[in-house]
Amino acid sequence: MNKIMKFASLLAAAVMLISCGGDNDGGSLSGVLEIKADKNLVQSDGEDYVTLTVKLDGVTVTSDVVFYEGTTALNVEDFKYFTTVAGDHEIWASYQTYVSDPITIKAISVQIPETPADPNPSGTAFKSRVMAMHFTGTGCGFCGAMMNALEDAYSNEAFKDKVVKAAVHNYAYTSSYPDPAYLSWDWATGMLRVANLNEPGKTSGVSNPTIVLDYIYGFYYYQSGVTSGQYMGYVDDILATKNDACGIAVNAKLVDGQVVAKVTVKAAKTGNYRIGAMLLEDGIQARQSSSEINMHDACVRHIDASEKIGNRVHDYGHSLGTIEAGKTADYLFIWNLADIQKKNDPNYYWNNFVQENLRMAVFVTNAKNDVYQINNAVNVDFNVELPFEYAK
Repeated sequence: MNKIMKFASLLAAAVMLISCGGDNDGGSLSGVLEIKADKNLVQSDGEDYVTLTVKLDGVTVTSDVVFYEGTTALNVEDFKYFTTVAGDHEIWASYQTYVSDPITIKAISVQIPETPADPNPSGTAFKSRVMAMHFTGTGCGFCGAMMNALEDAYSNEAFKDKVVKAAVHNYAYTSSYPDPAYLSWDWATGMLRVANLNEPGKTSGVSNPTIVLDYIYGFYYYQSGVTSGQYMGYVDDILATKNDACGIAVNAKLVDGQVVAKVTVKAAKTGNYRIGAMLLEDGIQARQSSSEINMHDACVRHIDASEKIGNRVHDYGHSLGTIEAGKTADYLFIWNLADIQKKNDPNYYWNNFVQENLRMAVFVTNAKNDVYQINNAVNVDFNVELPFEYAK
């Protein structure tokens, strides 16, 4: 009995000690420790800082908190977090016997770019383009014919300016035709789902070679045998229906392995819009199966457009909310090239990015007839301002 009473006394003392920690008013604790930041973006200059707040069961804790990045304890004085290392930093907190979930703070060495000057502030009639995604791969025997037909179409400069091309190398990686531009199925199927082009009985995505235009129209090239002329006709047909294309202005910087891109979207018509972006690489050398092709352009190396809508994650883009006609909304894309490459499966022997061959594609989507489609898209070169492009 004495042992039981002694244990009960110790337990009561421990409960009292925990309930009195921090600034809690003495009420019972469920033990939820939460860390928040006043912003999630900081310059990695050792001077800019993020102010952290820690709460235990909703009550602010002002002392005896230890912050960590991974397993390394951080020296965070007065709850102000500084860093001189660019990239994503996962920070978590420990207080007494409690630990928080981590938060991510992005540190950038590049100053946030300014929006390019609007050449026509009162204008809302914008130049429009079709987003053309080609699902392919160096080990795909049928893909060479599709690529030849597409390149024949793109040799027409007037037509080329109507399209934003993105080559998704999602075909199975093979030792005979190693694909340095391979994009994992996790990312590729996200783009395929938006067009609902999955073949009956398949869950891994459509067959290669496939072409998807503006997320709303697609076809299997090896079944349809589309010629370059027909392909150009499909694009023109879609452009003829685009009377609400948004304007897209981009100022994208690539410095020291970091991409910081400020995108400004100007609505032609009031509506709800989403924004997405891809990192593209040109000039990737690899032999194409059953073809003389040895060079691949516009290869998708990363896509930043995933967001949960309903019960599924789709690549419709990040929400910009409602934009009124003639008004604008901003979005900031921040990528660290080293972090992107770490996500790649090392079993596929990814090549390092050739920075001078990198560029971006930015696209805006909106819902029509309960289906998301690409409203407009632009090709973006790094360190060159792209203002709104108005229809001529």
